[in-house]
Amino acid sequence: MKPATLVVRNRDAGFFSNVNAVVDGLVHRLGREGVEAVRVEWRAPEHAFQFPYGTESDGNLWDAFFEPLPFAVFPERIVETDTFANLAMTGRGAYATYKLKPGWRQRYHQAYSRYLKPKGRILDKVDQIHRDCMNGHYCVGVHWRHSDHDAENLFRIPSPDVFIDRVAKLLPRDRSWRILLATDTQAAVSAFDAAFGDRLVIQPDVGRAEDQSGPQFHHGHTNPSTALGDDVLIDCLLLARCDALLHSTTNLATAVGYINPNLKMVYCETPYQTAIGYLWSIGKTVRALPGYCLRTLAARRQS
Repeated sequence: MKPATLVVRNRDAGFFSNVNAVVDGLVHRLGREGVEAVRVEWRAPEHAFQFPYGTESDGNLWDAFFEPLPFAVFPERIVETDTFANLAMTGRGAYATYKLKPGWRQRYHQAYSRYLKPKGRILDKVDQIHRDCMNGHYCVGVHWRHSDHDAENLFRIPSPDVFIDRVAKLLPRDRSWRILLATDTQAAVSAFDAAFGDRLVIQPDVGRAEDQSGPQFHHGHTNPSTALGDDVLIDCLLLARCDALLHSTTNLATAVGYINPNLKMVYCETPYQTAIGYLWSIGKTVRALPGYCLRTLAARRQS
């Protein structure tokens, strides 16, 4: 087949939904159907609701956050996409992946570490926060999201108080520790601050919704800017430097899981929900097997 460049465009979705689609393309599309290189083109949507991470004047928004993908040659034939090749990496599909598909973190980590490099200013800020607040401590990362994202989870996202109770059980007794919180609501910050005080680490000067009574902070944002993307990316990279992550189903948690495949991922749910979740995940995986087998056979024939 004639060589091609895969161009991954953004859609009006969350920051890490779009980042994960890029890594997913590297894992599942590179080397197939003639694709020999990948280029990322992120542009500000005309009427952005979930992707307020820059303006039209910023040009290619990918270049604001990451270095260009390091391919030496980009074939002239173009294949375009703006979504996942493997839908098991997002939404409720990711829940089943967390439960039943060992090895996904290593596969995606190989693609991420080979091709993606955040901008230097991003890494510098991550290094500074880690050095000043986390280095030398056992760190438990927590990603708590606004309830607008309940639909992406098999069960409703537990309250901050439930997360606080669960994270306390993950703390070591024989060494110093810190809690790193990434959240989109100020109410969650207040709850964690009351529980953990000066051992709570949060990225400073980050915009958040006051509570859950309104929409998620980034949805329908009236002032799009690359600074909003910086905040999300820095939170993710800090979480990836933790020893453990307490989370629900989120694209950011998925990214943390493959950026650091050695980090311990702990899903925040009850034992009953865990049991139901495994059964649900088995059913979903079995239903997906015929399509997966057909796609695998087709890919092998093309290669």
